[in-house]
Amino acid sequence: MSSSQPVTTPQALNFTPDNKHAYAYSGITAVTNSLVTIMEFTTQSYYVVASFQAQYFSDNNDVYLHTVKFNDTEVIGFEFNGSNNADGAIKRPLLIPPFTKVTCTAKNTTDSTSNNIGVAIIGECFGTPNTEGYQ
Repeated sequence: MSSSQPVTTPQALNFTPDNKHAYAYSGITAVTNSLVTIMEFTTQSYYVVASFQAQYFSDNNDVYLHTVKFNDTEVIGFEFNGSNNADGAIKRPLLIPPFTKVTCTAKNTTDSTSNNIGVAIIGECFGTPNTEGYQ
């Protein structure tokens, strides 16, 4: 059974109709020098071999700290300057275990300027997700 949530729903892990792939997109989020949760969801009995991608939508020299946490423990952390990345994105591999709360956050480490960023997680599912009611 596939997820009934639309692609643009933030805070949700969605599945393809065959349950072989999972994806989550934050959409564009305005971020300043305060830590902002961009996306959060919890896996169930499946695991996901995934790629995390941070996207920078504003063209300037501000630097953003991105973190990915599993069950409130940081597993990825990096600073990202959009003007120094030709494609405007940074990718990192992830293996998301079963029954894991995934939280993606960001903040502007340069100043209090608000700029648009986003994240995506795309991956292959192993195990059989019954996605009805999952987030």
